[in-house]
Amino acid sequence: MKPRLAAAAVLLALTLTGCADDPGATAGDASTAPSQTQSQTQSQSQSQSAGPSPTQGESPSAQTLVAFTRTGGIAGVNDRLTVAQDGSYTIQTRGGTKTGKLTAQELAALKQALGSVDFTKIPNVNANDGTVADGFTYSVIYNGREIVAEDGAVPPALQPILGALSAVVSK
Repeated sequence: MKPRLAAAAVLLALTLTGCADDPGATAGDASTAPSQTQSQTQSQSQSQSAGPSPTQGESPSAQTLVAFTRTGGIAGVNDRLTVAQDGSYTIQTRGGTKTGKLTAQELAALKQALGSVDFTKIPNVNANDGTVADGFTYSVIYNGREIVAEDGAVPPALQPILGALSAVVSK
């Protein structure tokens, strides 16, 4: 693994496990915690679902549809988004935590974008060759599979999904 990707993966892992500036994050949050290496990602993907199982009394519609993180950039952002099957979402940024619900059209468009891509054909880790400075690192967890991509190495199939998820974070 390239040193830049390794550093980005470690930074992303530390940020999302609560070791960074977000005291609300927890180390065991499988819906947002990225792996540090591709082999760990593959083994986690085999045993991890798209989100946590519903607890007693919780409806299946509250299960996670997709989890998304966007870190880095010039400003050093650390944005996290979790969207439930019913369209409810939680956004965590440096500015705080925001919850809401996607409209029926937004949810349908997101599900269409997610469903149009065969996640099994996208490599787990997509690192740029060092040509993009201060770019973002993205993580998408969907259907039990995590894809990590850096600006400059985002697979074309993943671009519409990142656009849709980034639009929700910008709400």
